[in-house]
Amino acid sequence: MRRLMLLASLLALTLVVDAPVVRGQVITVPKGGLKKEPAGFVSGGIGLLAIQGVFDGTTQTGWDFSQALEYHAALEYGLGRGSSIGVTASYASVPLSYQQLVNTPNGPGVTATDAHVNVFDIGAQFALGPGSAGFHQVVVINAGVIAFENFRSDADACPASPTYVCQTGRLRPTRDLDPRLGIGYGFGYGFASRSEIYLIQEYGVALHQSTGLSGSDRRQYQQQTTKIGFRVGLGAR
Repeated sequence: MRRLMLLASLLALTLVVDAPVVRGQVITVPKGGLKKEPAGFVSGGIGLLAIQGVFDGTTQTGWDFSQALEYHAALEYGLGRGSSIGVTASYASVPLSYQQLVNTPNGPGVTATDAHVNVFDIGAQFALGPGSAGFHQVVVINAGVIAFENFRSDADACPASPTYVCQTGRLRPTRDLDPRLGIGYGFGYGFASRSEIYLIQEYGVALHQSTGLSGSDRRQYQQQTTKIGFRVGLGAR
């Protein structure tokens, strides 16, 4: 019996010695390595728009704009490392003093009509800062067009015996497009890599058409917009 037990013990010891050693493998995950950057971003918000006055040679009218509330949105593709490229668009119904050269009994004069016009900004945009966590800087550069559409008088009707040149309804031109370049700088706060709020001051320069203008007339005009909005990440890279 003792010999049988000794033989069994030697056999078990042999199996233990010959068994392959299985070593545990430890996988090291870099800090933040499981987090994926958004594939793109969608953003939107409001802003305060101010446009420098314009003289249009085609209609011989002057547009003296007031400030207006602007609505903007953007769809961007993430390039990584806090940068993105995409398209941006904005809309505002801007009040203005619509000034026109007229002939009066006392000679040439200028009449002013309170009016509104729809203003659109559409273009391509490159941004630095989207997708960054915490407090960070934001830079945007965009290029496209600014469109003026549907000039319309605020007056519903003219008095029976007006003492001025009264205009109602639609005003000229029907539509006007000018090339535009803009750059903005501001700050954002990212709650995570997928959402943030931002505040940006954007400066734009546009070039009006030269038709009907003299050599000394100014074609370039400026645009300033203070924007606040919210950006959300889409998908994952």
